[in-house]
Amino acid sequence: MFLERLHKESGWIEKFTRDKFLDPVENPLSYPGGKSNPRITAHKAQFISNPVLDRDNLSSVNETETHEKLNKLACLYEISRDMLTIRSIDDLCQKIIEQMGLAWRCSGDVFPLIEIDNQCFTSNEFVHALEHQFSAPILVKEEIRGQVCIFYEESNRIRWSPDEDAVFLQNIANDLGLWLEQKQLVDGQTASLSEIRMIERALDEHAILAITNKQGKIKYVNQKFCSVSQYSSEELIGQDHRIINSGYHSKEFIRNLWTTLAKGETWKGEIKNRAKDGTYYWVDTTIVPCLDHAGSPYQFVAIRTEVTEYKRLEQKMEEQVAELARSNDELEQFAYVVTHDLQEPLRTISSFVQLLKKYANNQLDERANDLISHVVAGTSRMQILIDDLLTYAQVNASQTLKEVDCECLLSNVLADLSVTSSECNAIITRDKLPVVSGIPFQLIQLFTNLINNAFKFQREQPPRIHVGVEESPDQWVFSVSDNGIGIEAQYLERIFRVFQRLHSRREYAGAGIGLAICKKVVEHHGGSIWVKSEPNVGSSFYFSIPKIN
Repeated sequence: MFLERLHKESGWIEKFTRDKFLDPVENPLSYPGGKSNPRITAHKAQFISNPVLDRDNLSSVNETETHEKLNKLACLYEISRDMLTIRSIDDLCQKIIEQMGLAWRCSGDVFPLIEIDNQCFTSNEFVHALEHQFSAPILVKEEIRGQVCIFYEESNRIRWSPDEDAVFLQNIANDLGLWLEQKQLVDGQTASLSEIRMIERALDEHAILAITNKQGKIKYVNQKFCSVSQYSSEELIGQDHRIINSGYHSKEFIRNLWTTLAKGETWKGEIKNRAKDGTYYWVDTTIVPCLDHAGSPYQFVAIRTEVTEYKRLEQKMEEQVAELARSNDELEQFAYVVTHDLQEPLRTISSFVQLLKKYANNQLDERANDLISHVVAGTSRMQILIDDLLTYAQVNASQTLKEVDCECLLSNVLADLSVTSSECNAIITRDKLPVVSGIPFQLIQLFTNLINNAFKFQREQPPRIHVGVEESPDQWVFSVSDNGIGIEAQYLERIFRVFQRLHSRREYAGAGIGLAICKKVVEHHGGSIWVKSEPNVGSSFYFSIPKIN
């Protein structure tokens, strides 16, 4: 019976080729150091040869050897099964150690050890005290990751050839290397799958996602799509997007969308859709075509963000802006009518008062003449105020922009102010000014007011005024600088408000509208105005006007 069993199992030897035995001294994975070091010194094993198993000479094989061979076969079988079910490297190595221990249970003190990535697995913590070992390297993609070893006393291995043990270890090492390689692949795939699931979760939390085929039939929708549209995935898949069509967009809009996608280009835009319950919602949409090797779309990925609330607020804002524009138009029209209608009776009052003073001059006492002078001065101030209000109201009136040569315009302004300039002995210098797009009479008002302010708020010395300009990439920045009384820092923002005065009328004449008009003119031209000033040094007023496109 024993010999018959041996005949059946002895073929396992043929499975193991008689490759070169891995000498522990030559093996780079052999432990360096002495016996006291856990990384064991591998002395070259001295094996006593034993006759190789011969089918024609079975008498040379004893029962102990045969049992060990069968145990090794069983060990390899069990290890292969464990590799199919175990996913932890620690658990697998401990299991292999157990199986290898069973393989040599007939041989006495033989101890297996596995080293992988600086981790050691063994059944005996004192294994390093043994003198002899041989091993097989564990290779993963041609990289040495560890070794499989057995340790024993020399006296315990005098019965058999070491080749069988070497091949046995190499088979375990090879299988372990393949297991590690597959584990790396599976771990990588698991990590990638985990990342994909996290991305999908993030998309579900924020974005509406859909995938369609090239005909526009829905292949996939995420949960966000279902919750926003109120359709289930079963109701959506197989349909096209007409199921949520609101009818809001024109045929030209839809045609442009599909034309863009058919060319393999990404389409972006806002779409109004209709949910299952009939309510409408807006989505900011990006549709990306997936192209085949020929460059033709075979499917489309659409990512949408719901912007219904944003669109509602946008519409409300547009309505408010329209209402504000209407109110401003009405206010400006009202101001124009009022100021225009007030001018005529005011001129009449002023004329009659002056006539009264002329014809009754010799008949009135000094007190009466003073009162008449106050009336004349009051009507004059009222006339100036009405004129300024009329100018202010007309700034936003619809006017066609035209090219304006600021160099020529400034020359005309200075000519109109020549009398005032001569009276105060002003010195005026200027840069060469550019051509801008604007409304001529408003720009005249702008330069006139700023230069007049330099005349009005002069100090004891004659005014020195410079009109300059600097160029930036998209605009011109003009400046009107003077050496006047200057402005306190806390008033720099207030001065551009209507009816803001920093001085009494006795000190400086004016209605307090001039700089407000300047601000309105500049903003109407798409620019901004600001001032830099230092008391008793002077002021520089800056304003920007966009360049001609």
